[in-house]
Amino acid sequence: MKSALACIVLPLFAAASHAAPSLPTFECDRSPLLVRDADIWSSGGVARHRDLLVVEGLIKSIGPTGHVKAPRGARVLNAGGQLMLPGLIDAHVHFVFPGPTANRPNTAVEAIAIGRQMLASGVTSARVHLDSIEHAKLLLDLSRAPCAPMPRLELGGPAFIPGAGNDEQAPVWDPTSVDDATAKVRREHELGFQWIAIHDAHKFAGDTRAAIIETARQLGMGILASGYTQAEVASSLALHPDTIDYLDVSPMPEYAPGLLDSARDQEQLTWVVRVGIHERFRAFQDDPSRVDDPRNTEFFEAGLADELRAGIHKTLADRGSEHTKRMDGAYPTIRRKFEQLRAARIPLAMGTDTGSPGHFARDAIWWEIGTWMKYGATLDEALTAATQGGARVMRTNAAGVLRTGAPADFLLCPAPLAPIAGNRAPDCRVVRGGVVVSEPRTPAAKGAT
Repeated sequence: MKSALACIVLPLFAAASHAAPSLPTFECDRSPLLVRDADIWSSGGVARHRDLLVVEGLIKSIGPTGHVKAPRGARVLNAGGQLMLPGLIDAHVHFVFPGPTANRPNTAVEAIAIGRQMLASGVTSARVHLDSIEHAKLLLDLSRAPCAPMPRLELGGPAFIPGAGNDEQAPVWDPTSVDDATAKVRREHELGFQWIAIHDAHKFAGDTRAAIIETARQLGMGILASGYTQAEVASSLALHPDTIDYLDVSPMPEYAPGLLDSARDQEQLTWVVRVGIHERFRAFQDDPSRVDDPRNTEFFEAGLADELRAGIHKTLADRGSEHTKRMDGAYPTIRRKFEQLRAARIPLAMGTDTGSPGHFARDAIWWEIGTWMKYGATLDEALTAATQGGARVMRTNAAGVLRTGAPADFLLCPAPLAPIAGNRAPDCRVVRGGVVVSEPRTPAAKGAT
């Protein structure tokens, strides 16, 4: 078999603060790839004993085992009946470290480390929320490289938040007039960003708010609106956004009557749910030694890993901080609010909010999947939200499914997946665009020939 080696990153050059970053160079094996004898999952069931051929990063054909021919010299992976999942889609991420890391620039080196964490968990596509112009542009450029060891990304630049100020390098901006709002939206579009994020919509002047939305719509940009509180949900729904992100984190025990009915009536809307972050933070509080799991920092250099662990332990010990009080106050209500969303039959996608305090990118998507199941969802329902739900957010039919012509983003995992033990990623091989980017740890699970 020709080598199915993961991508190789050639020398990396750290980006100087406020200077144009030097991008790393990547090499990888993009020759044709034949996967033999996989059981292919979809939300409609499992197609057993299938072969899948990848050519130039796209799925060329799928057929019964033994009936798909590969070009001479193609790499061959013998799945041996393993479960093939579409690459997972995390619809709400931050490419930042999940704790206090003072004086650390956001460089290509660090972005790739975070990207590798996501890929190792099976996330092959993600939507980045709330970022500075400089860093968002860096991420966009990195993710477009076909051999980049990071997910495919859609980007939002600085989020629009009333009173946030207008520091050019900040991840949040405050459009102060119609002209200013129009100019800021156009600038983000010109830089290649696909999303505009708006928080506290009700606090903007009406004409400024309208200028943000109308300009974004004219340019074909998606609208991400915050649902961090129920007041925000109500004001966000008035914008007719593409997504509402978060669950209500107030201590209110459930959503007010009628609020979710209004959301269900908007056909364009997908609700990006993140519940696993609450379970993970509580698990870390109950057993702080879980912070020290080496998987959490396996792609970070030692000094950074030590700094992160120390910072997160300090955060957990401070039960009086505003962040911890908010997490503690919301925790008892999250399950009921999630149940209400499922019952309302609003289209749901999965977002982890990785990068928030104490929430590492590694395994974040599986904390979501495991929490969905703990809160009453089936494994199929959770996987559908993490694939097809994410594709709906990305406004594409070329992700979240495995079919001819789609990008060859998939996982090969031991079956069965359920139960999800300890909210850890299963021991899967991860493939992005036909490139093997993460190998299983257990040699017996590889099934390669």
